[in-house]
Amino acid sequence: MGKYFIVFILVFSSLYSQIPDRRIVAEWEPALGTMIRWPLGIPSDLVAELAEDDILYVLVENMNQLNSARNSFVSWNIDMSNVDFVFTDTYSHWTRDHGPQFLIGENHWEVVNQEFDGYPVESGCQEVNNLNGQDEGRPLDDEGRGWEEDDDTNIDFANHLNWDILDIPVYWTGGNFMTDGYGMGFSTELMVNENNMNENEFKNIIEEYLSIDSYHILDNPNVESIQHIDCMAKLVDSETIIIKQVSELSPEYECIEEFADYFYDLNTFYGRPFEIYRIYCPGIDAPWWEVNSVAAYTNSLILNSKVLVPQYGISADVQALEIYEQAMPGYEVIGFNESTSSPWYGEDALHCRVMGIFDPNMIHISHKSIRDEDIISNGQIYIEAEVVDYANQGIDLIMLHWKYSAEDGPFSQIELELSSDNIYSATFPILNSNSLIEYYIVVTNSEGGMALHPNAGWHTFNTLEFMIGDINEDTFINIQDIVLMINLVLMQNYNGAADLNFDGIIDVLDIVQLVNIVLS
Repeated sequence: MGKYFIVFILVFSSLYSQIPDRRIVAEWEPALGTMIRWPLGIPSDLVAELAEDDILYVLVENMNQLNSARNSFVSWNIDMSNVDFVFTDTYSHWTRDHGPQFLIGENHWEVVNQEFDGYPVESGCQEVNNLNGQDEGRPLDDEGRGWEEDDDTNIDFANHLNWDILDIPVYWTGGNFMTDGYGMGFSTELMVNENNMNENEFKNIIEEYLSIDSYHILDNPNVESIQHIDCMAKLVDSETIIIKQVSELSPEYECIEEFADYFYDLNTFYGRPFEIYRIYCPGIDAPWWEVNSVAAYTNSLILNSKVLVPQYGISADVQALEIYEQAMPGYEVIGFNESTSSPWYGEDALHCRVMGIFDPNMIHISHKSIRDEDIISNGQIYIEAEVVDYANQGIDLIMLHWKYSAEDGPFSQIELELSSDNIYSATFPILNSNSLIEYYIVVTNSEGGMALHPNAGWHTFNTLEFMIGDINEDTFINIQDIVLMINLVLMQNYNGAADLNFDGIIDVLDIVQLVNIVLS
């Protein structure tokens, strides 16, 4: 008998690009906690959730506000060791918009201090202009004060933590910005217009200061509103996005679909299409300053292992949570109902009123997750991750955790080895065909710091289906498969494609059946 060589085709999950040296942190990355403002703009149960496992940074103007906040928090049984009060003047509770973004690099961490210009209302969809003299999208009582009082928030916060400050010479509203964490950013046209400059001028400034070299400015998708992108879309990781969907009867339907189509035509940092989920947002009651108001389910917050989603007391609430569970398997998805004092609106919900505060000593993992279409063979599947330890403590161990989704048992573990600068790799064992695989990556440094990819939960992919008897999965049943089956018997290994009589054992009975198939 001649010699038969078994060739394993490696399925690469390799990186197309390396982690940028300087980058704006994405929302799903490791966070110390969140920033809110007192007096509150969120319900008490949300405050309790934010402070349960993470630091709650509370903006107060004076000791009277601090004492008032502390008394309320104690009455809500909030762990005060997780609360840090920061003194600063604020005009509004929309910390998302005037609060800090974070620029990170090795040995480099800066709080971005942008200018803030309130909430100008713009027309957009179908070039409708019916503002009726309205110029403010979130009106507040004047009280002789204004939006400029929010401009010092980031300076005072950075000084409070002794972090460096980076001033940028543009209006840059947090609710109208989202990023993949790798130099790709997204805003609506409003961002450019409120800076009174052309698009290229704005992009050049942002790239110079913030290293966002792929800034996408989308047409304003609403008929008229504050046009903030966090009310239309939600990046939940660097390659997955949830996009608003409205009724076909809505005057904004076509514009929202064009908005979504933009992402269908766009490639991620890893050079492949986004995974896109649509979330249906039905109409809701709205204040006078909102037009065509719908449930803002994309206006959610990712906080480490949790996803906090606004709820409106309508039947669509359940479906909204399910979409997040599908897009982010393994995360804890929690819905929060509005309260009388803190109602959710279509242009003003949970995400608008809370700002994430990220960990400057994080371990960051870049990984091009395995997709079904990447699988060429179940024989060996290659996995790769780039790791940067911003604390510079030294990487100690990187482990791949994986299991068959149908199994209740623990995850198996495989160590990733250093293959080049900051890049680690490993190979899955031979996987059963027609199976759903769950996996995640865990990195620890020498000081016990830990990071996961994804930050919570797991990635999934499906192995290829098999033909009974086609052990090498070349779509043919021949003598090569007989040789492989004999090896399986000798090594006492199992392969579902080789179990011709479905008795859970690979033995001589299976060999006889396979020989008969080949002969026939």
